[in-house]
Amino acid sequence: MSVNFTNLFPENLYHSYIVEANPDITVTLLRDFFEARGDIQIGSLDTLCQNYDSFTIDDSSFLRNWHSHKNATMGKRICILGAKSINREAEQSLLKMLEEPAFDTHFFLVVPNALFLLETIRSRAHIVKVVNDDDDVLKQQVLKFIASSPKDRIDFVAEMIKKYKDEDSSGNLRFNATCFINELEKVIYEKFIIKKEDETQFILKELHQSRKFLSTPGASVKMILEHIALVL
Repeated sequence: MSVNFTNLFPENLYHSYIVEANPDITVTLLRDFFEARGDIQIGSLDTLCQNYDSFTIDDSSFLRNWHSHKNATMGKRICILGAKSINREAEQSLLKMLEEPAFDTHFFLVVPNALFLLETIRSRAHIVKVVNDDDDVLKQQVLKFIASSPKDRIDFVAEMIKKYKDEDSSGNLRFNATCFINELEKVIYEKFIIKKEDETQFILKELHQSRKFLSTPGASVKMILEHIALVL
């Protein structure tokens, strides 16, 4: 996967960015981009690059400690944080850092969907979306899902859950479920714009609510996806 980050991140960086993308891929690509451009030095203590399935309050303590230290070099300090899910306590801790960022420090929060985050965090950051090479494949899965019978949709959900066995609350499962719901919402929204059906508007509300449930710790991904399969 190759991404032209130059058009997304000018040399005069804003202090905080939310990057909608796959964290597994994008975190490393971002670090490599800033190193190649000369914003940061390879191996510098002024760079923090971490990726998490689920970002917790304990993880935020480590981030706060890094943020409180002075620059090790004369250059920028860059934090690239990837997370497939973030709990509310950790978000509140992150918000405090975004409200009062250290001098010449820039945050890049890579998440599947910015709507997962608190509105107060979103309001303090520039939001950019990275186009994923897998978007086409996902769209085809979604179109097939919509055209299928309720039983076939339930079977599809079962297969998705089966890939993660007993990890019904895992970050990986939530990440893939979120990506699926995002694409499903996009396709349904296009249909709504064209036809403006009441039924379509109802489904969009259900998808929005389901995404909120996905960000709730302990919520069953299987039940959320099965509900979507039945209301379409």
